[in-house]
Amino acid sequence: MKKFLLFLFSLSLFVQLTAFGQTRRISGRVTSADDGQSLPGVTVKVAGSNTGVQTDADGYYTLNLNGGTTITFSFIGFVTQTVKVGAANAYNVKLSSDLKQLNEVVVVGYGSESKRTTTGAIASVRSKDIQDRPVTGVDQALQGLTAGVTVTSASGTPGGAVTVRVRGVSTINAGSQPLYVVDGTPIQTGSNSQLGFGNGVTNALNDINPNDIESMDVLKDAAAAAIYGSRASNGVIIITTKRGKVGRTNVDVDYYTGFQQTVKKIPALTGPQYVQLFQEAVTNRYSTLIGTATYPTLAALITNGLGRGNLANDPSTYQTTNWQDQVFRNAPISNYNISVNGGNEKTRFNLTSGYFDQKGIVRGSDYGRFNLRLNLDHSISDKIKVGTSTGYSRSTSNRINNDNNIYGVLSTAILMSPTIPIYNADGTYGKDVYSSVENPVAAYKEPFNLNTAGRLLSNVYGEYKVLPYLTFKTNFAADYQITHERRFLPSTTNAGGGSTNGSGAETYYSDLNLLNENTLNFSKTIGDHSFNVLVGQSWQKDNYETVDAEGTNFPGNGIQRLSAAAVKTVATSGGSSSTLVSFFGRANYNYKQRYILSATLRSDGSSRFADGHRYGYFPAFSGAWVISDEAFMKGIQPVLSTLKLRGSWGKTGNNFVSDFASRTLIGSGFNYNQVAGLAPSQLGDANLTWEKTTSTDLALDFGFLQDRITVSIDAYYRKTNDLLASLPLAAQTGFTGYTTNVGSLQNKGIEIDLTSVNIRKKDFTWTTNFNIAFNRNKILSLANNNTPYASGFASWVEVGSSVGAFRGYQVAGIFQSQAEIDALNAAAKTATGSSTATYQVATTAPGDIKFADLNGDGVVTSADQKILGTSQPQFTGGLNNSLRYKWLDLSFLWQFSYGNKIYNNTRSFAEGMNTIYGQFASTLNRWTPTNTNTDMPRAVYGDPNTNTRVSDRFLENGSYLRLKNVNLGFNLPQSVSDKLHVRKVRIFAAAQNLATITKYKGFDPEVSTFNSTPTSQGTDFLTVPQAKSFTFGVNLGL
Repeated sequence: MKKFLLFLFSLSLFVQLTAFGQTRRISGRVTSADDGQSLPGVTVKVAGSNTGVQTDADGYYTLNLNGGTTITFSFIGFVTQTVKVGAANAYNVKLSSDLKQLNEVVVVGYGSESKRTTTGAIASVRSKDIQDRPVTGVDQALQGLTAGVTVTSASGTPGGAVTVRVRGVSTINAGSQPLYVVDGTPIQTGSNSQLGFGNGVTNALNDINPNDIESMDVLKDAAAAAIYGSRASNGVIIITTKRGKVGRTNVDVDYYTGFQQTVKKIPALTGPQYVQLFQEAVTNRYSTLIGTATYPTLAALITNGLGRGNLANDPSTYQTTNWQDQVFRNAPISNYNISVNGGNEKTRFNLTSGYFDQKGIVRGSDYGRFNLRLNLDHSISDKIKVGTSTGYSRSTSNRINNDNNIYGVLSTAILMSPTIPIYNADGTYGKDVYSSVENPVAAYKEPFNLNTAGRLLSNVYGEYKVLPYLTFKTNFAADYQITHERRFLPSTTNAGGGSTNGSGAETYYSDLNLLNENTLNFSKTIGDHSFNVLVGQSWQKDNYETVDAEGTNFPGNGIQRLSAAAVKTVATSGGSSSTLVSFFGRANYNYKQRYILSATLRSDGSSRFADGHRYGYFPAFSGAWVISDEAFMKGIQPVLSTLKLRGSWGKTGNNFVSDFASRTLIGSGFNYNQVAGLAPSQLGDANLTWEKTTSTDLALDFGFLQDRITVSIDAYYRKTNDLLASLPLAAQTGFTGYTTNVGSLQNKGIEIDLTSVNIRKKDFTWTTNFNIAFNRNKILSLANNNTPYASGFASWVEVGSSVGAFRGYQVAGIFQSQAEIDALNAAAKTATGSSTATYQVATTAPGDIKFADLNGDGVVTSADQKILGTSQPQFTGGLNNSLRYKWLDLSFLWQFSYGNKIYNNTRSFAEGMNTIYGQFASTLNRWTPTNTNTDMPRAVYGDPNTNTRVSDRFLENGSYLRLKNVNLGFNLPQSVSDKLHVRKVRIFAAAQNLATITKYKGFDPEVSTFNSTPTSQGTDFLTVPQAKSFTFGVNLGL
């Protein structure tokens, strides 16, 4: 028996040793034949088998194979190379560039496609394009990089909102942001804040760490976006996070730190200048009263008549506080990231963690975020694959009142009189007793405003290869957000002082978004014919809950919990849910990858709409012809290497309205004498339905000199019908308004994207990308017989104009003499037949603004207002250059916007010269009898001529050219890195918003106070500017 066991053991050992002897391990490194740089992600595969690996971040690979064989090396953008394995165990390979850009892969809805066979308009941004940029969120990273995608930071507040528009504005009242899809999961975006901070809001997209991004693909036309149906009218942005690669385990550490500062400060009046202006304004208004028995002097009038005795003294005796210097600061910014990536043929993983820490350039504001992400893929067998993409984030933000708020830090720094000291002699805050404007230092030091947000975004998938050409995939996802806010306004502040004696609030918000999607994908090539058919089903349910409690009268400023509030002023909760059930399909066909056809259809059913209107159908058809593959093109291919014609038509929708907008609702809270009550709270519209956008796109893709230069030109026309909007109702109805479908609008434009490999040599490369987009927006119809209406401060919604148009009076100059005014008043009496008529008002005087009588009736009335301009730019774009010389790399991005207007409502206060608000130094050029050659009117208390009315006086050219990003890096030579036992070392310095060329007089031309309201975009009112930042960092690979 022992001999038999010994025989079996020997036989087993022999078999194992024999097998071991037949298995070989080869290794090597893959580099670029053009510049010698390592190539990560190259597929190294045994020819004719499924055995293969990918090179690591430094181009190294290790592959197990049996006996002598052939291996292939393939990588996007490079010519595939085949190597015959001999006796050697090391094979270093240099791949030559395949400049054909059509070989790239782009991500589309529920899959990916070769750029060559893509029929839609898709723009791609890769991780290398946004690496080391000091941005908070992924939406900011898109700025200037893709044609037709306009990105505007609403303000410079850390963690604040960002507006993204894809091919213009397609709505007037419904949600206007694109749909974001992260690793296949459509996610919730926008602001989760329940407390008001002026127009300052939070941005849920900031929960995603930009360092985790592998690529962002923007689906711009219906052919690409219709697969997402009712949520795709504003475009779709597909975010793909980094996944594990086959090969050795790599550890990467990325770090940068630096500082930020405001891009601009606006000079303000000194204390003496401010008092002089105020006294001049009073004199100009009440000159006939000064010297009378009641008011023998100007000081008497100011003290006794106006009750402003603190401003009646000799102007030279007043002190100066520069409030902007008090609230702006050089603010630190830091970012830390570590990632572990690797795997084998069975299991691949990518684990990342990061922390982002940003202090605001305005004191009192900051934002910090911790991220953790695990992406895991595992092949159970040749047929079954499972995996997960799971990310967690936790952020904290100290918020300040901003943007359209007189209690904000920057807003008070503009509006507060410079004569007020920071502190009084007794240590209390200086206050303007004539104004409710807060002391700016108190505004950032005293309030407690903490926002804490957590988010878990996770999906788990399973994939089963039913047949070699048929794959079933199921995906389960959850997006869970929770936000906790605390606010306390102490008695030392204006808002929390007086009888309030401290004010506190606390809110909770939670949102759970669940998703299940199942797809079946057929992909097969028969000869020269290729077929790809996708069918799928989706179920998505969103449920949110809110709790809000507030109170006043606290025992002291050190006890800030609501339990200490003597008066509970608010105690409320709410919640809602919505469900979306969908069925979709897509069919792609191509012949020799030369003639390409695609069709898509999605059916969405939404609980937000009433029976009979819940389902919408969104088709799309597209095709492409690769003309350069035709025989008649062979003669010119050395010059024109690629010529592709694309065309598409399709429908998409917009369902971003409240969950029960179609229904008439009964609401609670209508109580009387402590008896609970219910009452109608919303008037519904049983016929409410989706916004529907029909899009047509025609494009040409060119490639010259073996695609060393590529150009894409897209022309499109988009029309949106059944616009969702809230229409006002008469007060007698008991409702303020109701949501209905009201009209239509259009966008049409041209996009140009150019990429050029200017120089590609071993030691030096230089590539350029230029993009520019022209979009024209027009409202075609509105409800109530196309009745126009106002929006925001100066915006106007009117048929024939664009969304975001401005309307007001036109300045015709400044009155220089009383005779000029008298002549116009006489003409007004003649024209109207009224003996009391005046051209403007009876108190108009020299130095007041003369407004144009546009309708020629002899008097200036509201009928003399007109469309003055629009916030829509004539064109936008960017210019990005990337250079590499040996171990040095340099990139710089210019971003521009031209032709848009900004309504600078800040100037209507800070150049109003009619009250006690602080004033900009530009008012030194105001009209006086000795300074008549100016466009700044006189100072006059109370503004009887309404010089500050909405007019083109405050409408400015918002065009700008900005050096958005500069990044200079030094890469340690590989020979040195090897000696240090590290894979790579890169040291870099970067600058963001380094220089801006603009005629805009405000802090920053990249601004939109009403960022969430499409009809009011382009207004600037007390808004925090963008930060200019300088950072220094290192990329370390272990």
